Amino acid sequence: MGLKVELAQIRPKLGDVKYNLEKHQEIISSSSADCIIFPELSLTGYILRDLVYEVYNESEKAIEKLSEENKCIIAGLVKEIRPGILRNTAAIIINHQINYIYKFYLPTYGLFEERRYFQPGDPKRDLKIFEYKGVKFGVIICEDAWHYEPIEALALLGADSIFIPAASPMRRLSTRLGIQDNWEALLKAHSIINGIWTIFVNNVGSQEEEFFWGGSMVVSPNGEVINRAKLFEEDIIITEINLDEVRKNRFFSSFREHNRDFHDVLRSL
Repeated sequence: MGLKVELAQIRPKLGDVKYNLEKHQEIISSSSADCIIFPELSLTGYILRDLVYEVYNESEKAIEKLSEENKCIIAGLVKEIRPGILRNTAAIIINHQINYIYKFYLPTYGLFEERRYFQPGDPKRDLKIFEYKGVKFGVIICEDAWHYEPIEALALLGADSIFIPAASPMRRLSTRLGIQDNWEALLKAHSIINGIWTIFVNNVGSQEEEFFWGGSMVVSPNGEVINRAKLFEEDIIITEINLDEVRKNRFFSSFREHNRDFHDVLRSL
């Protein structure tokens, strides 16, 4: 037996929390999966800029509505953690209970300007492991996957699977979609090195001047892409993940050989 996960690759309407909530509820109510994962900031849209100050409260109320559903649900919102301090957040809802994780690395380069609006999460407080139907998992948000430490830490804390809600826009379009190749390489490396399932759920469609390419995917602990969503359009895919593939990787890999002295060296650089 495994955990059936549904990757809900949707196109949120920017700033329209009511519409986005209804779309979430429609997908959840018709799902046969154990766990439904939505993209980054799925309840608000990503290119918010100053809209962020208008939608955060409504998005928090929308999460309360989603907690009425009897599923494991991961959805994106803007959360005020104390007056005037906002974070790019994923809500993890299990058995009607809500937990939150926060984005650690806030991209502020090129088109990205997250540090203007958000405070980053604190690894010492905000790394969390969840369990549902026997599978332990962690959740990180988009840019966090471009740094090794968050996934390494979650794997060592006990995660067998990592869910990655994302808002990855198109870049480097030539004969192939370069950003898709980059994400696939990242996910394969994380999976193989840590012996984990990596589940990447991307936004799709246009928001302001940016276009999100979709292409959500599931990568096994052996580095195989075993399921993909469509490019450039909304899509739903369901995959069953199991712990046997985790065992196969870790029985025949050096995952258990972790030399923490390297982190001491990195801290001194």
